[in-house]
Amino acid sequence: MASTHDSTHDFGSIAYLKNELGTEVRYVDDADLRQRIFDWLRRAEDLPGGDVMSIVDAHLTEIRQKDGDNKGMGEFPMRRVDGDGREDFPDSCKGCDHYGSRCPVFIDPVEREKRRIIEAEHADSDMAATKRAYRRYAEVVGCHQITEALSDRIEEHTEVKENGLDLLEETHVQLGYTDTADDAAQAEAKLAQEGR
Repeated sequence: MASTHDSTHDFGSIAYLKNELGTEVRYVDDADLRQRIFDWLRRAEDLPGGDVMSIVDAHLTEIRQKDGDNKGMGEFPMRRVDGDGREDFPDSCKGCDHYGSRCPVFIDPVEREKRRIIEAEHADSDMAATKRAYRRYAEVVGCHQITEALSDRIEEHTEVKENGLDLLEETHVQLGYTDTADDAAQAEAKLAQEGR
């Protein structure tokens, strides 16, 4: 018996996994598995989009927000407005060559366009190739925030995706979507379940 859920998302993407697990969770009898799926769905919902540009943009938007601003309206200007400019940048940007003067990543429209071009040129590339292009860009422009987003956020994204695939496999075994002739897949899913 194969899963018949229609999905327009790429197999294995977080969007695909959210769709599949969100649909199948209602048929899961195992309370522990069902709870782990709900926990995973909540965690996946909190992630920024699945492509590298969305992950980087979400990180940059987050660091630009002023602390304690729940409405999201107070942003650092990311350019010197008055005085030495330190008040116009988040503390996490200290150490950057542009700190206190003018952040090219946020202020320069040419740099914003370069980021869009990177994403367009790597639209069909794997995530690793796109990450490399962004790392090169971050080195040229001198932005450690992009490098941080690439290391921290994408690792988190990959971990959530791998956990989602494990849950989907376990769900398929529990629901009988895995062919009974596929003993290796059932044994692997059982070991993954026992290892939790």
